[in-house]
Amino acid sequence: MKEAAELRDPTEHYHAQPLEDNLFEWHFSVRGPPDSDFDGGVYHGRIVLPPEYPMKPPSIILLTPNGRFEVGKKICLSISGHHPETWQPSWSSKYY
Repeated sequence: MKEAAELRDPTEHYHAQPLEDNLFEWHFSVRGPPDSDFDGGVYHGRIVLPPEYPMKPPSIILLTPNGRFEVGKKICLSISGHHPETWQPSWSSKYY
């Protein structure tokens, strides 16, 4: 619920919210950074929280082709379920 409050108001850079019927699955959209290969793009993805969250990390999956990450596959990040050994439960949504 803390993460939901932190992300409640969308910005010009991102929007994220949980599904109405499942607080463990979030959808997000992010804009590509200016002056980058992703400038002008809008990328949609999912954040899937395990039932043990926050003790176990979320999985992050991009759903929009982007030239960097495979669509529909878990992204390899130190703050994601791809590397659970580096997850810190004290991290909040400001890190992803």
